[in-house]
Formats: sequence, structure tokens, C-alpha cells
Amino acid sequence: MSTRNDASQTLFRMVSLRNPQLTETKIKNLSFIQRPKVVKGVFDEVIMNCPQNTSKIKAIEDFIERKGLKFIPFNSEEELKNENYEQLLSIGRKITKREEITDQDWEKTDYYYKQMMDSNRGLTSEAISKLTILWDNLIYQIITQKNFYIKEALCDILKAIHTGFAQNMQIDEEFVKINGEDPAKNSLNGKIVIPKELFLHEETVKETNEETNDPRLSRVDQTQLRLYAQNNLTIQTAIYKREELKKLDLELKSVQQDYFKEREETYKRTYRNYAEQNQLKFQEQDLVSSEINKLINVKASEEELQPLYDKLKKIEIVPYEFEYKNEIDLAVFKTKLSSESFDTLIGSFTNSKPSVFLTQKTMLKPENVSSREIQLGENVIQLDDTLKTIEDILTKIQDKISNLDQIILDNTPLVQEQYINLEGATIPVHNNNNKIIPLGYHATVGSGDSGSFVSFLFDTYELDPMLVKAKIIADTDLGHFEEIYTNIQGKDQKIIFPPILVRKFQSVANFRVELIFSDNKEYYAQIDKLAFSDGKVGMLTPVHKENIRSKRNNFGIKRVGIADYLKVVQSVHAYVPGLVSNIENIMASELRHKSSVSRDYSEITDTTSKYQESEKLSDTSKTSRADMQTEIAKEIKKEQNITSNTRFSYNTGAYNFEMTGGYANNSAQQDSIRQAVMKSQEITEKAMEKVVSRVSEERVQKIIKEYTETNVHEFDNRGKVSEINNPKSIRPKHISGVYRWIDIKYKNQIYNYGKRTMFEFMVPEPARLHRLAFMVSKGQILTTPVDPRNATGELKMTTGKEATRKLLEYWAKIYKVELTPLKETDTQHYSFVEKFNNGGNCPVYQRNIKLNDGYVAKSVKIDFTYWRKDSGSSSRINLDFSNGINKEFWFETISGTIVIDDLNLSDTFSLKNSGYNLGGIEYNMYFNLKINPNKLEAWQTENFNAIIKAYEEAYKKFQEEQAKLDEEQKKKEKNAKEQMSNFYRFMEQDVLKHNCIAYLLQDYIGTLGASFSIGDKMEDFQVLLDKDLDKYTALAKFMEQAFEWQIMDYTFYPYYWGKREKWQEMYISNSVDPLFRSFLQAGLARIIVTVKPGFEDAVQFFMTTGKIWNGGEVPVIGDPLYMSIADEMRAPVGEPQGKYWITKIPTVLTILQDKSTGLPVEQPLPIFPEAEPNKCENPGELERDSSFRLDNANLWRSENTESTLPKN
Repeated sequence: MSTRNDASQTLFRMVSLRNPQLTETKIKNLSFIQRPKVVKGVFDEVIMNCPQNTSKIKAIEDFIERKGLKFIPFNSEEELKNENYEQLLSIGRKITKREEITDQDWEKTDYYYKQMMDSNRGLTSEAISKLTILWDNLIYQIITQKNFYIKEALCDILKAIHTGFAQNMQIDEEFVKINGEDPAKNSLNGKIVIPKELFLHEETVKETNEETNDPRLSRVDQTQLRLYAQNNLTIQTAIYKREELKKLDLELKSVQQDYFKEREETYKRTYRNYAEQNQLKFQEQDLVSSEINKLINVKASEEELQPLYDKLKKIEIVPYEFEYKNEIDLAVFKTKLSSESFDTLIGSFTNSKPSVFLTQKTMLKPENVSSREIQLGENVIQLDDTLKTIEDILTKIQDKISNLDQIILDNTPLVQEQYINLEGATIPVHNNNNKIIPLGYHATVGSGDSGSFVSFLFDTYELDPMLVKAKIIADTDLGHFEEIYTNIQGKDQKIIFPPILVRKFQSVANFRVELIFSDNKEYYAQIDKLAFSDGKVGMLTPVHKENIRSKRNNFGIKRVGIADYLKVVQSVHAYVPGLVSNIENIMASELRHKSSVSRDYSEITDTTSKYQESEKLSDTSKTSRADMQTEIAKEIKKEQNITSNTRFSYNTGAYNFEMTGGYANNSAQQDSIRQAVMKSQEITEKAMEKVVSRVSEERVQKIIKEYTETNVHEFDNRGKVSEINNPKSIRPKHISGVYRWIDIKYKNQIYNYGKRTMFEFMVPEPARLHRLAFMVSKGQILTTPVDPRNATGELKMTTGKEATRKLLEYWAKIYKVELTPLKETDTQHYSFVEKFNNGGNCPVYQRNIKLNDGYVAKSVKIDFTYWRKDSGSSSRINLDFSNGINKEFWFETISGTIVIDDLNLSDTFSLKNSGYNLGGIEYNMYFNLKINPNKLEAWQTENFNAIIKAYEEAYKKFQEEQAKLDEEQKKKEKNAKEQMSNFYRFMEQDVLKHNCIAYLLQDYIGTLGASFSIGDKMEDFQVLLDKDLDKYTALAKFMEQAFEWQIMDYTFYPYYWGKREKWQEMYISNSVDPLFRSFLQAGLARIIVTVKPGFEDAVQFFMTTGKIWNGGEVPVIGDPLYMSIADEMRAPVGEPQGKYWITKIPTVLTILQDKSTGLPVEQPLPIFPEAEPNKCENPGELERDSSFRLDNANLWRSENTESTLPKN
């Protein structure tokens, strides 16, 4: 029987993660072709003089562009051949193509290198010069990638020289340990190593306030920032001017009240003096008038009255004339108004530009200010001629405020929440059409009528950021200033400051903005020479302790080592006897037989039954091999539940077992192998126990099957036929037949069938890109009606009392509400004629005047015409209003106009009028009405309620549409439920892949998303064919092909690893798919991506230099860690890992002790001896000799004795 074992099977597969074994990187390691230390080229000089904040690669590229090379690069292979490199080039190409290297080739390279050595086995000066030229040319080609064939030829020459170097090395114990018994053969696998000092940077740490990599904004980004900033400046300027005017309005009203009060007091005082001075004349006039009235009453003749009339004419009383200073007086305004309000007045209501006045007002002297003019040098500033009273100014102020309100409303966007229904789930959409330039800022100067301010805004990296503190430090043409702002809430990734440095500069401002965010990140912006003519655009600079290095940082990416793809292969080692299974006892002279019938019968049923497997005590038991693969699978499932660092998966019938581990020392691989062996042993041992005691559960199929097996055993111990006549030797004896179980010993060995280089990406808020993807206005989107009570900024209208007319008109237009008509100001005319016919003091007549409902008379203009009773030269008019206002006027003319301000009359009021020397008088009163606050509030409330009602109806309609859409989506989801899982997986993988590629590119914003076509119509469409297209497509091919994206592994960490402000949003994220829900709720994601075999060197080159390798052999950057990875990736696969181990499995087979099998064999049961027992975990468990022996003895019944079995 053959002892070759072909019965092997793969139990399971697994992935072991570990760090690479550190490779010896000394010059003695022939696996790498390194530049000799004595060889220093032109690029070494460039690196020595490299500026601190410039990358080494950039310094070399700049040097090459300046054409500062001290050598002439090779341009063709012919030039290399002319330099006596023809033979080396031919041998090097054989090495690259893996062709056979002849003895002559070895002799040539050996001889060539001997010529390069001096007597001390070092390099000669000529050799150093030649190697310097070769290495400088190679580095030049690697950086510029100009000539692929020259680069390959240089590599081949260096490989050939390397074989000569290998043959001339002094061989010692260390050298053999590193390179093996055949160092020359190992040199054929050498990889070229680029000196790390030319590419890698040493890290130094210091605290800095300077930006190490300040990305420049493109013109498109600058234009975007300027456009948004201009719109914001329009709004801020309007708000600033409105606040200026409101302040001016408040202060002017105070000045107006003071003026009215002072004028009234002056009037009463001067009239009282006038009355006292003419008291005797008034008394005499009253006496004469009284006598005339008496004569008239008794109907005296004209002759009797004429002397009295003449006497009355001789009483001359000078008419009372009241003159008071002008209501509008710039000198008074300058004294009583604040400086800001006075500047606003001049800027708004004069012929001067605000900037001119503000610049020259330091030269203003009190004597240069008159009532309506200001003299500033050669400039004369004049107040608007149409403004006669303060009331005229107040009216103009309200008109200006109304216009500014309209400007604010027209330029303030209405923020409306939008939702998109995705598979039955309503997801909010952030419809932000503005491009975000994270950390891009814009500063510009805005100006009002009272001064200038700075408008400052910037884009952030968060959707709704919170600025905890901002400090403004400024040095302007007006002095040094500092301002502090706290808790500025941003919106839609923008933070907009309120106006800063208000009235703290005139023409130029230099200032610094220091920012502290809620996540403790700090930034600053230094803005110099900010003037009216332009704005400043830039990027915020981080302020923190950072590593000053200009190399590619690769933040967020970690090279986690090597993934070993392992499998456990099991094969039979030996069959060994087990425990006693049955004993059959037959007494001497006994003839016994037994018959057993085994019947299997199954009926049609659909029930589930459980049964305990029982042992059959029969020497003719059927042989059925235990299915080790099934038991292993069950144990793997059990092991997954109890071991946290073990991962199992099932795919197309194969079980995969993965163990994770990472070690940072030279024994990493051995530790990993031992862990894999121990775990596999544990699993297989548990699987054996399963076979011994097993409960199976199965569903009985609906099949009728009947099988009958009849076994007849006969034991005859009455004697036997023998050629020996000795009676004692043929005497029957008691016989006991002992049956033993048969056990199988299996050999288990771990094999490595592949390796991969792994990269780990840690992505915060992995679903962020998914959410931002919904910031579009495509698809079936529902827009939520905005509640005016919850609107933002200037659009908010909490109550009817707070609603201005402009706001009501704005919201009425949105919700199509027709406002009830209303006049906030009006004029009411009232006229009457009063007849006194009295030449002296006229009687008092009272009239009740009713004003329009809901209005207040603020002032009245009275046009009058009268005639005198007597022929006196003047008359007096007295008006007494019911609110206590008394007015007295003397006139010589028979008509005139009276204006009474600050009247404040409403509803019905009484007017008492009288006078002196009045025959009759006709009044035409024009009341200037202003709406009563109560009526205005009622009108506001009425229309506010109408708008809210329209909003509620719109919102109800929105909810109905949303419910309808939800119902439609649920029906679609029910019909396509099976397809959703794949849909979500693709979505997850695409978003995670997007994140990973962004990490790999580092400069993500400026690289992805390039456009290479123009034209919006089919006839205008054109693809831009240029070198940028080749670069972009090369990048795309490399990123898509270099990594095994289709099998990336990702783990989602819960929401609390994300930004605190986003916890609630992530926690309530929901999805019909549980894994996709974890994706939406994840605060952090760990993504493991393996590098596709063959791309390891190209990926490492890209990670170090940021450049894509253009083909051919990739040089290795002299990083010790990567050199270890590169060396290990070249190790052959399919080799055994660690020592194998033995497991013993019971079977259902039995064997009779001291009896042989019926099969002619060399051994009763086979043993497969191991040639290398020292590789076994426990060599004592191995079987070397069989416990079974061959025996030709048979049991015969006697010839003369009939069987007791019944005959058919």
C-alpha cells in the first residue's frame, strides 16, 4: 500500500494583519542597489541650500527649470554606448528580463568592478565620477520623467555594476545571513534605491504663526468671494445707514421738542412784556370801545359816534410782532446732536459727499457754521433748500429708512428648508448654490453718511460653525484700536461679521483678525492697506504648534503593514486504535446465532425533528467518514461569538477566518504565525469534540423511503477441525471477541497564498459627502414654506406689532395675500366763518371738530381772511385748543397763514376762537394727520394674521404633498426591496472611496473635478485636448487601478466620535437598511484598502513625491520601513507558515482485536510517517509504528455439526 498522502482539504482561509519584518538596509544587503556614500552629485548641493519652507522635490524642480545643471543629461542610448556602457547595458537588460546570465557575463561585471576599486577596496576617483554622472542622470530622469528609455537604460547599467559589486564583497557570517549562501544570485533581484536625503524631510517642531502651505486662491474663487461679499456689503451698508438715520431721527425729535418748548416760553415772555408796556393804551381802547358799543345799542346817530371813532384812532398801539430764531440751524444741530448724527445729517441732506466732509471736518471751526451753510476751506456745504423745518427733515428720514428697508429685503435671500424623498425617508436638502472656499475670506470697506466701516466675512469648513471669540487689532490713520466679538453663529459654511472698526479710520486701515472656533482651532488673517478702492481676498492662516516640513504630509493615511492571506490545509496522518466499542463473549461448546433486521422507513411530513445520534454496537457497521469541513464551519461560527479579535465570513461556499494583529519588532511574522497556529488548533480540537457528541437538527423531506437490511451472525465454539490428535489442544475454550473504535490523526498546516500592502484611512463623518450631495435642486424636492415668525435676519416678523409695512408687503407677495388699504399720513380740510362784529375784545366762540378715525393731527396749517370791525390798524386772533395749546396772533394784513406744530389732537376736540377788532373771519384749516399707533397696530395685526393664515394653508398643502410622496416611495420600496441592499452598498463604497482619494491627493479641491469640455449645446460642445487632459487621465487611471477598491474593508464608529454639534443630526439619521443607517450615523470610519499586486512601488513613489510613475521599474525611496515592505513582498507565496500540528478525530469504524482485515496489505491500517517531525508542534503525538498486526487466523465451524439456523 502506498504511503503517499493525497487526501488533503482546505479547512478555512483567513487574513493576518501585521507589521513587516524590518529588513537589513546596510550596504551589504544585495537585495537593494544603493548609491555609495562617497558619491555626491549636483542635487545634493541643491538640497543643502534648500529653503526651510520649500519641499526638496520642488527645490530640485526649480533648479532644473533654471538650467543650473553641471552635467549634460544623456539624450539617447547611443550616448551611453559611446561612454563604454554597451556591455553593461546588455547584461543589465538580461537581468531585467530574467534571462540566463552566462559565465562570461559574470566575468565581465566582475572585471569591470575590479577596475573601479583601488588598493584599499574603495572606489577610485574616476569610478566616483562615473557613478556620480549615472546617479545624477537617473535622478534627473526620475524627477522630470522626460525619457523613459534612458531611465530604463540607466537602471540596467546600475544593475550590471551591482552584480560586479556582489562578486567583490568580502564574505563573512553576517553577509551570508543577509544574502544567503549564493550572494551573487541574490544580487540579480536588487531594486534601485533613491537616496532618502533627496526626498524625505527631517521633522522639527516649533510654534509658528506662519502658514506653511498657504494655497493661493484661483481667479474663479476670488471672483466668487467678491460677488458674495459685494451682496453682503450692500445689505450691511443699508443696515448701517438705517441705524444712522434712526439715531438721527431720535435726536432730531429731541431737538425739535426743545425748540418748541423754548419758542413757546419765549413767545409768552415777550407777549407778556408787550402787554405790560401797552396796558394803559389797551385800557383806554377798551373804554372807548365800550362807550361806542353803548351808543350803538341805544341807536345813537353817526354824529354822536364819530368823535369816539376819532378818539379811538388816535390811540396808537404798535402791533405785537413775534420773531424767533430759525427752526433749522446747523450751528445748533452741531451742538445738540451727537457727532455721528451731525455727520449723518450733513451727509444725507446737503450738497456735500460724506467722504469729503468727513475728511475735512477736522478743519471745521464754530465761526464757519451758519444756520444753513458750512464753510470748509473753499467748499461751501449747503442744506437742502426744500427743508424748512425739522419736521421736513424727519419726513425725509422716514422716506430714506423706507427705501433702505426695501434694499435690505431685496438683497436678503429667503432661507427655505427643502426635502427630498429617498426610498421613503424624507431627507433635508441644503440648497446652497454658492461655492464654498473653506477658510477663504474677503474684507472690504463700506461707508455710511457718518463714517466708514469694514465688512469682513469668510467661509468655514463646517456647515453651521460657531466662532467663540474674535479679536480685531487695528492700526489706522486715526489711531490704534482693539475690538472683541464673541459667539458669532455662522450659517451655510459662512461667518459674517457685523460692521467692524466703525468710524475708526478715514482712508486706510491695517488690521489683524484673530479667530477661535468652538473646536479650539485658531486662525488669523493679516490685512494691510485696506482702502475704499478695493477689497482684500485671502486664506485664513492656522495658528498652532505644527511640524515644519514641506514634504507631502499624508494626513489621515497610515501604512498599516502587510496582510497575509493564509489557509489551513488538512491531510490524513495515520489511523490508530481507539476505545473498546463492543465485546462479544462465546462460551466453550456454544453454538449461538443472532439475527438482526434494520429497517429505515420515512413518511411524508413537514415537521422538524431533533434526534440524538446513537452508536450501533455491530461489527458490520457502515463506514461513513465524518465531514470535518462542516464541523469546522460550525466551530468557526461559535468562535466568532466568543473572540472579539476574530472575523469570519462566508462567500460562495468557502469559509474565511481572519485574525488581526500588529507587531512592531522583528519577530512580528513569527508571532503572527504562532497565533494563527494556536487559533487553528483550538478550532480543530473543538471540532473533534463536536464529532464525539453531536446533536443534529434536520427537516425530514416529503419522501417515502423504505430500506430493510437483515444480518445473521452465527458463533460456533463446539470444536474445530485439526490435524493434531491431542484432545486437549482441540478442546473448546471460552472466547471473547473485543471490538475497537478506529480514530484518525490529521496533519494541519498553514500556508501563505498571497500578500498585500495595506493602507488605513480614518475618515471623520464619512456620510458628510453623502449629505452634501443633496445640496442640489434636482429631483423631486419639496420646499417647506417659511414661517415669517421663524425667519432669519431682517425678514423675521414675530408679531403683528413688530411687522413693518415693508415686511408685510414682502410676505404678502410671497403668500399672495392682498393687504387692506391704509394711509399712514393724510390731510384733512376743515373750514368755517366766524362773525364777531366787535371792535374791541371779541367774545369766545367754541366749535367741536372731528378728525378722521384712527389718526392724530400732528400739525395744522391755517389760511385765514378777516375784516375789521373798526378802522384800527391791527387785529388779533386767539385760538385755544382743548389739549391746552393757546395761540395768539396780531396781524395788520387782512389775510395770512398760521402754522401750529406739535398739535397731537385726535378724535373730536374743541376749538375756542376769539380776537380783537374782528368783524368776521374765514378759516381754512389743513390738518396734517398721522395714523394713530393703535390703528396702525390693528392694521398690522390684521394683515399679519392674514399672512400667517396663508402660511399655515401653504404648510398644510406641503404636508399633504409630503405624505403623498412618502406613500408613493413606500410602494416603490416594497416592490424593489431586494435591490436596495446593493444600491446602498454601492453608495457607501462610492462615498468612502471619494474620501480615500481625497486623502491620497491631499490637494483635493484643486485636483478633482477638472473640466475638459466647453459648450452648453450639442452643436457647441468641444473637448479641450491639451497636456492637462493627459495628466488628469493618468491620475484617474492610477487611482482607480492601483488599489483594490472593490474589496475594501470598512468599520463605522458611532456618532459620538464626530463633531459634538452634529451628534443629534447623526443620531436621528435613519434608513431602511441597517448598515446604511450605521453609515449615516457614523462619527468616524476606519477604511482598510489593499494595494493591487504589482502597484506597491508605484503607490509608495506617489505617496512620497506626489508624482505618478510613468512606467518601467520603479525606484525605491530609501525609507527603511518601505524597503522592508518591498523586500518582504518579493518573498515567494505558497510556503508553509510555522509548524504543523496533529489532531485526532474519532470515526464510526470498528475493528476486531487480534484479527486481520480481509484486504491483503503491508500494514493492517495505514500510517503516513512524517519526514520532518521537528517541525511539529508536539512531535510526541506523531505515530511511527502501527499498533495493528497481520493475522491469518480464521474462525471455522466444525464439519460434522449442522448449523442451528433455520433452513428456507
